[in-house]
Amino acid sequence: PIHYDGPLIRYGPLFIGPNGLPDFGVVFHGGPVQTTTVTYSIYWQPAGTYMSPHYKKLINRFLRDVGGSPIYGMATTYSGSNGQVQNVSSFAASIVDTTPCPAGGPTDADLQTEISKAIASNGWPTGVGVQYHIFTAKNAVRAPGYCAYHSAYNYNHNRSKPIVYEFTPYVGFENGCDPPYGITPNNDVDADGSIISVSHEQMEMVTDPLLNAWYGIGGEIGDICIFSFGVPYDQTGANMVIHGNPYFLQEDFSQALDGCQPNL
Repeated sequence: PIHYDGPLIRYGPLFIGPNGLPDFGVVFHGGPVQTTTVTYSIYWQPAGTYMSPHYKKLINRFLRDVGGSPIYGMATTYSGSNGQVQNVSSFAASIVDTTPCPAGGPTDADLQTEISKAIASNGWPTGVGVQYHIFTAKNAVRAPGYCAYHSAYNYNHNRSKPIVYEFTPYVGFENGCDPPYGITPNNDVDADGSIISVSHEQMEMVTDPLLNAWYGIGGEIGDICIFSFGVPYDQTGANMVIHGNPYFLQEDFSQALDGCQPNL
């Protein structure tokens, strides 16, 4: 299964709360969470295709910054079958693959093959605490109908080696996936727009890595707060500064605090 995010969201089953009304929060389904994470990024950018000049650098910087941040810290209100989420995430490595993409854009099976190739070539790890973020160049996927999605599969069909991953296509201003009101604190609207999706997917991977932990009628913790950005605090449009770097991020839902956090 895949959990799509953006204009098309695959909603979970309807849950009824103790008052007999639908519960729009999330419900625990017994699976693991990512108690800590190590992240890797894969940029599938064939020769002659476009990514903005600072696209890769800014996304990698966010993945490097996010551990210990308020946005990641909101997930510490969640626990799973393997323990409590900690505000600990490290960025390990990044690669650029210049081999051609399939015509019409990669399928999910193509993306899984690409991730497995990177793991095999670089000796990267597997496991529920590892995150893989994969990106394609502009126009590689045309009007996909979603901003990003996350899923999981078993490496070489081995259940003891799950691969938790998310895909953010380079959609720019397509499908409403650009930053609201064109806010771009890093002066790169494509990168800032993708970082919103990356953060959304990352927090959902942390709390629902194998799609059997935390979700509900409104989807996962990012879906419930998909339009909750708070108020930018200066002229750059940033609503959070992490290690001195500005970001514009959406909030995520805390079941424990019954609201979108970290109250940007």
